[in-house]
Amino acid sequence: MKTILEFSGGKDSLACLYLLEPRWHEILVLWLNTGAALPEVVRFMAQIRARVPHFLEVHGAQTIDTLGWPADVVPTRETPLGKLSTGQWPKDSPVLFQSRFECCAAAIWHPMDEAVRQIGAEVVIRGQKLCDPMRSPIVDGQVVEGIRYEFPLAHWTDPEVERYLTERGIATLAGFMPNSSLDCWNCTAYLDESGPKLQYLKRHHPEKYTTVQGVLRRLSKAVESESQVLISLLEPA
Repeated sequence: MKTILEFSGGKDSLACLYLLEPRWHEILVLWLNTGAALPEVVRFMAQIRARVPHFLEVHGAQTIDTLGWPADVVPTRETPLGKLSTGQWPKDSPVLFQSRFECCAAAIWHPMDEAVRQIGAEVVIRGQKLCDPMRSPIVDGQVVEGIRYEFPLAHWTDPEVERYLTERGIATLAGFMPNSSLDCWNCTAYLDESGPKLQYLKRHHPEKYTTVQGVLRRLSKAVESESQVLISLLEPA
């Protein structure tokens, strides 16, 4: 297939999917399974797979065990290199941290990009919107390295997406709030938008919630410790 829809199962990619329903016969729906998807997400993807003519599941790499948990603010002494530089072995540390972008690159971005290129895609469709706080610098219709990127929802707002799904009666992943990540249950980054997901874990997967909370407590202490030197060097404004 030369046209690919990068599908996460979130509200935007779901709206994209059904907007493109008349073209399903010519589109490959591509889902990146990070290896940390919740069981209900996997079941939801199975329903989508059964409905669309062309569906491909690609697998990403989980690097938490080797490089650490993803963090918005990285306490450098608690990274693998930080441990090595102080004469400690990373394997001796129960919790390590890495940049959220390194984690996402290994789990999502690189394997997705590799799959797109191996398929030989000419068009990649995403649910990216101009109002999204995080988005690719690529714009709707732009051609990059021979691939044209299309963003059907570019000028939509979040309420418009939600209204479209409601009016069409499209089932979403029950319990997830609109801006919650569906990719990795064990993500300890992007904390400004993680509240709904954490509450979902607390209600439906308490053991996973406990794990994440433990890591966040360790992260908070590590960041506070590394910040003390910086704070001590600041003069009053």
